[in-house]
Amino acid sequence: MGALRAPVVVFVPAFPINLTPLWVALDKGFFREEGLEVDVAAVFRSQGEHPRFQWRREGRLVFASPCGSGPFRSVLEGRDRSDQEVNVISVARYTAHVLVARPEIADHAALRGRRIGADFKGGSGIDAKIALRHFGVDPAELTWVDSRGQPPDTERYRLALFDRGELDAVCCDPPHWNEAVAMGGRRLASARDLLELPEAGIGTSPEVIERHPDVVRGMVRAVLRGVEFARQNREETLDCVLRHDARMTRERAAEVWTICHDDWVPPTTPEPYERKVEIYTREWNLPPRPIHAYYNFTFLKEAMHDLRLLRSWDPALDAAPAAV
Repeated sequence: MGALRAPVVVFVPAFPINLTPLWVALDKGFFREEGLEVDVAAVFRSQGEHPRFQWRREGRLVFASPCGSGPFRSVLEGRDRSDQEVNVISVARYTAHVLVARPEIADHAALRGRRIGADFKGGSGIDAKIALRHFGVDPAELTWVDSRGQPPDTERYRLALFDRGELDAVCCDPPHWNEAVAMGGRRLASARDLLELPEAGIGTSPEVIERHPDVVRGMVRAVLRGVEFARQNREETLDCVLRHDARMTRERAAEVWTICHDDWVPPTTPEPYERKVEIYTREWNLPPRPIHAYYNFTFLKEAMHDLRLLRSWDPALDAAPAAV
């Protein structure tokens, strides 16, 4: 291990199970072995200035996780280069969000005219719309309740409304959708059942990528090691999940690990990324941009090669990163 580089903070908006590789990398010391001092900070809601701006003023390098929808949101919000998000590793090949409805709602068509909870600027809203459109339901036929920025966090807020009967359906990450089912909800076919879409991981700004490539390289290597460990070591991974999410039971953690751990494989072909870019561009009316405006694959390929995990790689992913 070399000298520690600039301190890093990774901010997270909730506690979905796809943070597990990040937690494992932290607990197993993978970041430290890459010469990195990393803190993971939960920012469930932000009134006034988001703390990422203060962290940058303090000289900390800011990363975001899960960073599935973040790159698209940063374009939607018109952020400058210092604050845009570019995904540098997606840890899963399927989105984790699942659509759960009240037990009397038998299918997607029965959701017409009903109330659904999702994050308008997050992946849950997009993933719900993917499923609805697939089954012939116009999302405009539903009443949408936005959970973004609501206490205690975006996932728990809509889950609480569902539990109180104020929503007819929710689209949530695990373990939250599993809790909705435990409340009596019915799991409906969801985006993860229909399409391969890159999900979760970490991202940072173009400025950090350009000025601190060694830090980005170390972050990607550590998270990728976390991915491999979490997929192959069930009991230690469950211990890690319980340390980081005090509301999780071991039984629930085991349930969601069983569902999700095989998803933890970074896609190495362009089609899933192109599909996601096309969907977000359409749903959020974003300007047309190539996948390299949202994803940087350089560090992922290097890390997979160095760790002897590279089984196949489509050279289309090697195109020069787009200027943003």
